Amino acid sequence: MIRTVAQYLESLNDGRQMWCMGEKVKDVRTHPTLSGIIRSAALDYVLPHRPEYRDLFVTRDEAGEEVNFLLTAPKSSADLLRRRECFATAMRSGGGVLLHCMGADALAAFTVTAQVMDQKLGTGYSERVENYRRLLMKQDLGITGAITDVKGDRGLHPSQQKQHQDYYLRVVDKQKDGIVVRGAKVHISASPCANELLCSPCRTHGEADKDYALAFAVPCATPGVKMLAVEPVSRTYDDEGRFDYPKTSRMQPTECLIVFDDVFVPWERVFMCGEWQFSRTLAYAFGSYHRLFGTCKMIGKLEAMTGAAALVAEYNGVEHADHVRKKLAWMAMITHMVAELGKAACLDPVKEFGHDVVMPNAMSINAAKFTFASNFHQMCQHMQDIAGGLCTTVPAYRDWQNPEIRPYIDKYLSAKDGVPTEDRLKVMRLIKDMTGNYWQIDTIHGEGSMAAQQMHLYGSADWQRLKAAAKRSAHIDGWQSDPVYGKLCSSDDVPMPPVDESYVSIPRALK
Repeated sequence: MIRTVAQYLESLNDGRQMWCMGEKVKDVRTHPTLSGIIRSAALDYVLPHRPEYRDLFVTRDEAGEEVNFLLTAPKSSADLLRRRECFATAMRSGGGVLLHCMGADALAAFTVTAQVMDQKLGTGYSERVENYRRLLMKQDLGITGAITDVKGDRGLHPSQQKQHQDYYLRVVDKQKDGIVVRGAKVHISASPCANELLCSPCRTHGEADKDYALAFAVPCATPGVKMLAVEPVSRTYDDEGRFDYPKTSRMQPTECLIVFDDVFVPWERVFMCGEWQFSRTLAYAFGSYHRLFGTCKMIGKLEAMTGAAALVAEYNGVEHADHVRKKLAWMAMITHMVAELGKAACLDPVKEFGHDVVMPNAMSINAAKFTFASNFHQMCQHMQDIAGGLCTTVPAYRDWQNPEIRPYIDKYLSAKDGVPTEDRLKVMRLIKDMTGNYWQIDTIHGEGSMAAQQMHLYGSADWQRLKAAAKRSAHIDGWQSDPVYGKLCSSDDVPMPPVDESYVSIPRALK
């Protein structure tokens, strides 16, 4: 089924245990700040009902019933490209797919890893994953991935922690009907507005850490699950928020610290339990899928940033300045590179683990994520440089609305003839909002830190082929066995007449 917004909102009235700013939240739908992210998340249930987007977001299951496409397993390049378009369209719309980004990525990673474990160990995890997928499709549930552990002392493995053993989510009891888990997850996006939490390891494990090799799914209202929402950036969604915080008032931080205080999980919802050898597979698969979402998220963000820089240059009257155009050209290049690398990851997918499930190309998708993360601060600097100091000290909405001081603001903060002062102030507020600390930190660490991308890039590079290229160029034996370079022709294969040796001073290059 495809739920309506009303059905989605009603599903959030489930008695979940949540706190925000030190107070217990009675109802996430009516909370002064959390309701903002609920509104953004509800786009997941608006877009599928729009005729122009229905064919993108809606597909049919094996029984012919309409279901959300993002809940299906990607099995081809076309599926990945469609998934990418869903993400990009919704994020450009203003923050949709919050409920089907991390969750859909975790579900896809469950699918890949279950197939591998079933093949290697003879387990029955794939059947559990598919049964759970059918439940999600039937009820059109909002899902998020609870991935990042709080970690404690990062120099120690999970089982080696000194203060306590619960820095990583773990099994503390196995019962006939299920397991009991304890620990915490942090930075978990969309958790205030989700129906289900899909939990997964965020790192590889050794045998001593097998209790932490754990994947499962639980409803947000499960007894023992406690969610602590992060401090909101903006505390308003009204006209003041639209003016002062045009991005963050619509896209509030959604992250939570989620505590699992001896939570019971039935076996049918457990997708890994102690198979420590495959926690790497699960973490790797999730990272690949989620970085695809990250690049899609950044398409809209980078387009808005580049557009804001061009707009403020126009409003300031410096759009023709050479140094400004160079900055804008660089911003446009980064924006294009990220989008195209993300597309390339879908066009050249891999079936590295799963039998019939494809993943984004690891080199391309990690290169895309690293490109925007490593260049984001430069994007911000260019925006701020082109805008000038006013993007920091720009008046607020209440100043603009005060009839006693508005004439002075209107007069002295105007710039290019024909551009309303209000429009100039709005784009200045947008730049201030988009270059704030939250957005900068989120861009660097969201979907994995830069160190994680470098690790995946190193691990995904075909070093044998790269070395073969160097050996062939340097005339060092060993390249001949490479499947690409070993088959290539060279100038030595060109039939040439004998060299005329009557020349004395010319090097005999072809002899």
